[in-house]
Amino acid sequence: MRHALTLLAALTLTACTAQPTPPTPSPAPRPTVVPLTVTQAKKAALTVADLPKGWDGGVAVDPTPTPGYRAQYDPPECLVFRHPTDILGDPVTAVRGQYFTRDPQQSVTEWVWSWPTQLDTLVPEMAGRFAKCSKYTMVTSDQVRYELVSSRLPLRGSADAIAFRFDTATPAGGDPAVAQYIGYAARGGTVIHIEGWGEKLTDDAFAQLVGTAAARLDAAVGGR
Repeated sequence: MRHALTLLAALTLTACTAQPTPPTPSPAPRPTVVPLTVTQAKKAALTVADLPKGWDGGVAVDPTPTPGYRAQYDPPECLVFRHPTDILGDPVTAVRGQYFTRDPQQSVTEWVWSWPTQLDTLVPEMAGRFAKCSKYTMVTSDQVRYELVSSRLPLRGSADAIAFRFDTATPAGGDPAVAQYIGYAARGGTVIHIEGWGEKLTDDAFAQLVGTAAARLDAAVGGR
């Protein structure tokens, strides 16, 4: 009985003396930076010479840098993991490179986007979401459900870049799934986003491409 009264008194005292929880401070605004010009962004982009022999393609200004349709993700946080630039709004500068081979069919697309705000946390934030999004589901507008497994690729000498392979289970009645790849690097207010797919595209080949793209971005930002 004495123990119960002591506990009740302690709880009452705590309730009477507890201070109200202070409001959560708003996130600090991102530092401002000078975005790349179109000319600088084109210099940051990959060239056909950066890809193995037999590839074709080129770079041009991206006229529609806004996000397109996004499927439904479960867990929902994996939408930002898969498309981390969606929450940044339209970039000030946007160029896009498209590279491909016809036989075998392979494709690599690179976007170079630049904003007037510091974005060096983008890659660490993606790495932090990876544990929760190593497996997730995606449902398209026509209600096709995909189960995806994410694997992080090792990048030699590119600590500030990140790359993943996504393996997709074949939907009922669908074509055999081919692994898809994504890679990101951020310097200042500029982000490169690379996507690739193809039966002959390998982990090592894509990882090397992301490393090359990160090095080109470093040269463009450092030489401005």
